[in-house]
Amino acid sequence: MARVSSLLSFSLTLLVFLHGYTAQQFPNECQLEQLNALEPSHVLKSEAGRIEVWDHHAPQLRCSGVSFARYVIESKGLYLPSFVNTAKLSFVAQGQGLMGKVIPGCAETFQDSSVFQPREGRRQFEGQGEEEQSQFRDMHQKVEHIRSGDTIATTPGVAQWFYNEGQQPLVIVSVFDLASHQNQLDRNPRPFYLAGNNPQGQVWLQGREQGPQKNIFSGFGPEVIAQAFKIDLQTAQQLQNQQDNRGNIVRVKGPFGVIRPPLRGQRPQEEEREGNGLEETICSARSVDNLDDPSRADVYKPQLGYLSTLNSYDLPILRFIRLSALRGSIRQNAMVLPQWNANANAVLYVTDGEAQLQIVNDNGDRVFDGQVSQGQLIVVPQGFSVVKRATSDQFRWVEFKTNANAQINTLAGRTSVMRGLPLAVITNGFEISPEEAKRVKFNTLETTLTHSSGPASYGRPRVAAA
Repeated sequence: MARVSSLLSFSLTLLVFLHGYTAQQFPNECQLEQLNALEPSHVLKSEAGRIEVWDHHAPQLRCSGVSFARYVIESKGLYLPSFVNTAKLSFVAQGQGLMGKVIPGCAETFQDSSVFQPREGRRQFEGQGEEEQSQFRDMHQKVEHIRSGDTIATTPGVAQWFYNEGQQPLVIVSVFDLASHQNQLDRNPRPFYLAGNNPQGQVWLQGREQGPQKNIFSGFGPEVIAQAFKIDLQTAQQLQNQQDNRGNIVRVKGPFGVIRPPLRGQRPQEEEREGNGLEETICSARSVDNLDDPSRADVYKPQLGYLSTLNSYDLPILRFIRLSALRGSIRQNAMVLPQWNANANAVLYVTDGEAQLQIVNDNGDRVFDGQVSQGQLIVVPQGFSVVKRATSDQFRWVEFKTNANAQINTLAGRTSVMRGLPLAVITNGFEISPEEAKRVKFNTLETTLTHSSGPASYGRPRVAAA
């Protein structure tokens, strides 16, 4: 009995200690009395583009446990392979190009020569003449075409690269889940570069002396690299990019010779429907889905706009990284009815146009009432109610949510919380007449999108339109 009592006492002491430690680490993270539309705080310039980083110490980002970055890759620009310590969800805001990932332990399924010899014949292949060896070109892991509207899921530690093969800049925005259970470091975004460098250093890290951020190979001795890759010392030193000041986005000279699949719409119908016949594993799992096709929208009204969601039911890999996304596009004076996220924080990034937003916190205070414009972001914390109204010809945005299956509740509309309450609760709760309670409950027939006409147009319950 004494032993059980001592064990219980120790457990309670440990819990108190851990709670205190956590509180000291992240004190009052979500005491958000005011929200602001945020813009990048740091710009890292490279030869063929730039990386724009938001300050992840900003209270609303720190509360959500995420960081945010925007990659602008010029025509023929190559974002060199890197990996991060967190799960990442990206959205292609503009342009088109190629993307490649290198997943540990997976085979090189893209091969460029029908005469390529199997592994057991490689010794014989190495002994062949120069002319025969020239028939072998390359083999590598999967390469995908990406375009505007694509949402890309990336797991921690997976090396990823992008190439802009179009004429306009390729713009990709990414959210990094710093609070994820898969991040075993601190709550700082930490990109690890396989190639290239960052002459400006990781300027977003506080309390760290800044110097140029070099690639991983730079930390090893050249002789170690030479031995590991079976190459000469000079080539090993080249891998370290010691004298290379082009940054992390470099310009490709000449053709970009990678093995690429047919463009979407040019693939055989059977392949589109059934895949390649392989059992889906982490190596072959889909990680890209497009949210810019209105025909696949979850909510669509031609006069108002559309909303499309992407969760783990649509893209199973999201179950692993525990993130999801929503794409919205509404016309001028259209409104997204007041709602809140039941089980997630939402990072809202504006891709086009402008809108008026109001956000209300748990204290009933309006913590944001203002305009958001293209290129800005704002966080809508879990439970905070938000209403959006387009003030430009078209307002388009993407929301990254910190749950694989984020759920929303609406305040007004046919499926809202007010619609689900008994009239007696509304009458007594707000001290209004039964007639007024009926109008509150039944006047708004839409579920999500509506016209933002003024209060003067309201009066009697409307009849549902087809």
